[in-house]
Amino acid sequence: MKLMLGHQGDWVVGPRELASRLDVRVADLKRMKRRGQVDAKLATGDGQDTGLSRVTVRLPDRGWSGTFDQGGALISEDVW
Repeated sequence: MKLMLGHQGDWVVGPRELASRLDVRVADLKRMKRRGQVDAKLATGDGQDTGLSRVTVRLPDRGWSGTFDQGGALISEDVW
């Protein structure tokens, strides 16, 4: 999984990879996003975490968070 810079300067995680981690189908994830049922946040690290980014995605009944390095590579993740 990789964190990529999108066309509008925003950070993007691929929906297929995210859906598999959340154990949902891509179509269901996209539908939940359209309905406002997906809460996604990006936080950038400071101090000893400078250069790291944390993406947190919450669905109504589950969630995922991943920490990415400066190059956008996933270095750790949690699913709940």
